Amino acid sequence: EAEEGHLDEAEEFLESANARGELPNSWTEATSFGTGVAFFSGESSLGVSFGYYDTSYGIPGLHGVGHVHAHDEEGEEDEHDHDHEEAEHEEEGDVTIGLKQYRADLRGVLDLGDGFFDSLQTRWGYSDYTHTEFEGEETGTVFDVSSVEGRVELVQSRRGGWQGSIGGQYYHQDFSALGEEAFVPPNTTEQFALFTVQEFYFDPFELELGGRYEHSDVALVEQGQKRDFDTFSGSLGLAYGLGEEFRVGLNGSRAERAPTAQELFADGPHVATQQYEIGDSGLGIEGAWGLEAYLRGSIGPGVFRLSVYQNWFDDFIYLQDTGLEEDGLAAYRFLQQDADHFGIEGEFKLPLYAEGGWDVEAELRGDYVRATLADGSPVPRIPPLSLSGALDLAKGPWSLRGEVEWFDEQARVASYEEPTDGFTQVNLALGYKPLQGSDNVTILLQADNLFDVEGRRHASFTKEFVPLAGRNVKLSVRTSF
Repeated sequence: EAEEGHLDEAEEFLESANARGELPNSWTEATSFGTGVAFFSGESSLGVSFGYYDTSYGIPGLHGVGHVHAHDEEGEEDEHDHDHEEAEHEEEGDVTIGLKQYRADLRGVLDLGDGFFDSLQTRWGYSDYTHTEFEGEETGTVFDVSSVEGRVELVQSRRGGWQGSIGGQYYHQDFSALGEEAFVPPNTTEQFALFTVQEFYFDPFELELGGRYEHSDVALVEQGQKRDFDTFSGSLGLAYGLGEEFRVGLNGSRAERAPTAQELFADGPHVATQQYEIGDSGLGIEGAWGLEAYLRGSIGPGVFRLSVYQNWFDDFIYLQDTGLEEDGLAAYRFLQQDADHFGIEGEFKLPLYAEGGWDVEAELRGDYVRATLADGSPVPRIPPLSLSGALDLAKGPWSLRGEVEWFDEQARVASYEEPTDGFTQVNLALGYKPLQGSDNVTILLQADNLFDVEGRRHASFTKEFVPLAGRNVKLSVRTSF
């Protein structure tokens, strides 16, 4: 805005980005219910469950979203149109979301006796999801998504050092969006897959093989446009036990996935991420060769895991800022090229004290990933190095957890992507289980970001205008029965 001479606009953007205190329109309210019943007969079982989720929340907005700068033939902004659209935007009110989901699930196990197959397992789920965007009191865009997913698996009986399973999976989704900001046209996605996993034990070695074939159809309902894909994935893993304390392993994989309907056909404003998304109907299958080495074990009373991985992507699909503007929003386009991902992650837990009913445990975690496209530029929105440490104390019904989370700065950024400063947050949680001899009720008092530090997630599309919450305290009761 400043480069285009819109100094007032630029000043308002900066003021919005650097706001302190309460983040406007950041409220949220949610209600959920769930119930289920299961029947058992020997090793066989059948269960069903039903769930309902209802939430409403505001979309924190960056300054200026909701209007477009109009320009005349010479490229200068038409001030009359700008003022009219700005006033129109203010009258519309804040953007809020109303979301409801109904879900039903079925799971079953059929005991097959002592033959080659031990059991037949199945699970099916149905979901009906409605997402409505409101502009003030007016209904804007309505998204409806209904889907059904099922899986049937034959589990093999263990024969000496060999066991495994084979199965099939089905998925169908109907997606529709009605309104001015329907950035993806109505579409259907249908997938069918066959898979197998086989494990072989040759003490102290363990070998695991896996394979999956998947056929996907992605179709636009109204335009009659359709894309279909056949993907193949496989994995090979070898683990070796170093005595009782350590286990070392190496996993190799080839994974493929079909592009989604959003990646293929998006073309419109995405209010939640405050960007204009543009798909590419010509995108092909994304594939990756992967290699992972890991070490797991114990050092005295401490338990740790460490893994290092490298993925070589063919035709990696990613969403890139184009530096252009559509409908007053930054325009993002789905692109595709080769990419490399390298990462390290680890965890260490150490009991420090266990006397007189007290239990004290320390925990350390770390995660790092570096991702580079074939043209040498960084993959967009890659999180920085992060480390965390925690101390857990427990005695009887009481528990206390103190945690420090550190996130490094991310200065390795893609084109048109802003770097993100590092930050450290300190959190505390006090838990109490009031029912003697029972763990099914917990009262939890949590205080997050105790020192009110400003933090922004680099992977967030709206990080410049929507930081993480400052100091916040919440009291909750959790129960299960």
